[in-house]
Amino acid sequence: MQSQIIALLVPDGCRQATLLVRRGDGQFALEGIDARVASAARVAASWFRQGPPIVDPATAAVVGYDAMVVPAL
Repeated sequence: MQSQIIALLVPDGCRQATLLVRRGDGQFALEGIDARVASAARVAASWFRQGPPIVDPATAAVVGYDAMVVPAL
């Protein structure tokens, strides 16, 4: 099985994007890529942007961010 790009994560205003890749052995990995290259190539079927924060209700600490799908052009 070949590696497959599952998703592309592009933070607003950032030149660095992150690819979510399923490797040939079935494991997943995050790999960095220049956002301009990724944008030009449209290398993934799904694009995501950082969404609203996910807050721990007990501590009020931000524990992560929701992922928002970017519609295809």
